Formats: sequence, structure tokens, C-alpha cells
Amino acid sequence: MPWIEDVERKEQKRQLIMQAALKVFSRKGYSPTALDEIAQEAGIAKGTLYLYFKDKEDLVCSTLMFVLDDLKHRMLEAIPEDLPAVETLKRIALFMFQYFAENDEFYNIYVTILNYNLVSNYTSLIERMLERKRELYDWECQLVEEAKKQGHIRRDMATMDIVMAFDGIVMNVIDQMFFHKGSNTFDPQTKTEMVMQLLLEGVGV
Repeated sequence: MPWIEDVERKEQKRQLIMQAALKVFSRKGYSPTALDEIAQEAGIAKGTLYLYFKDKEDLVCSTLMFVLDDLKHRMLEAIPEDLPAVETLKRIALFMFQYFAENDEFYNIYVTILNYNLVSNYTSLIERMLERKRELYDWECQLVEEAKKQGHIRRDMATMDIVMAFDGIVMNVIDQMFFHKGSNTFDPQTKTEMVMQLLLEGVGV
């Protein structure tokens, strides 16, 4: 149907603009970037941008959610549903490390948004970001509960505390990866093994 094709074309154009924005914001940062540069990267007229996004902040925040949704979709596709709980947690960590290693533009734009505190101007963005975080936490909580029942994780610690510790280690490894970018020492598999060793064995002697 013509109207369906029109909607699809508009969505394709919107995604094209956000992909261009991701590249330019990542390369130049938020403040120095002009919408003209994003339009040029996307191969469209500047005025076309305003048919899809209200302003630069709207564009950068929409781009962040676009990538977060893409990350969620790819993660669900990459991790089989029938894996043991501990193995699934391991796959989540490995996926995150591999994704960020291959998509450093996303990390750059994420840090940009936090540095400029753009989320404070967009209540809907905060809600959507928290929703994505809650979805991941809920999944990880289910996995930890399963692992407790299977005897792989101790039962005397709160499930959410374990999930927060796991998530904190994963995100700090990602920060470390970009802090030492260019050193060629980051190996996703090795870091994943370290995360799981910390989660399951701790650091005590």
C-alpha cells in the first residue's frame, strides 16, 4: 500500500539522519557540531532535518535511543534462550564488550549526553532510558535467581545487589576499554572470564 511505503521511507530517512548524527557527534563532540554538518553527512538539505527532529538536542537524544534499541535487539538475537543462567550472564558481558569495541561511536555519544546533561531537558528520554535499564535488570535478576536455585550463586545475598555488582563491573570494564583505547590490549573474551570469576568467586583468598 502506498501509505505504508511512505511510512517506511520516512523511517528509513529518519534512521539515515541518526546514523549520520552518530558519526558527526562522535567525531566532533556535541557543542562544536552544526546541523549543517549532519545534513551534509546524511546527504540531505538542512531543512529536511527539521521535518524529523525539533533541534540538535532532540536529534542527539533520539539517536541515543535508536542505538540503545538496536543494542537490545542485537543482544536478544545473539543470545540463545535455552542457555544455563550463568552462561547467559557470561554471554551478556561478552556481547556488551564486543558491541562497544565495535561501536565506539555509541560510547562517545553516550558520554557526550552525560557530560552536557542533556537528559535533564527530556523527561521522556529519561523514562525510556530507565525502561531499557529496568528491562536488562529484570532479565539479569531472573538469571541470578535461576543460578541460585541451581547452586551456582550464593543465596544469602540480595539478587539486586548481585545484579548491580555485575552490571557495575561490566560498565567499568567498558570505560577502561575506552580509557586505554589504542593500546591493543583489550580482549573481550579475557575480560568476560575475569568478570565471571569476580562474580562467582570474589577476590578473597
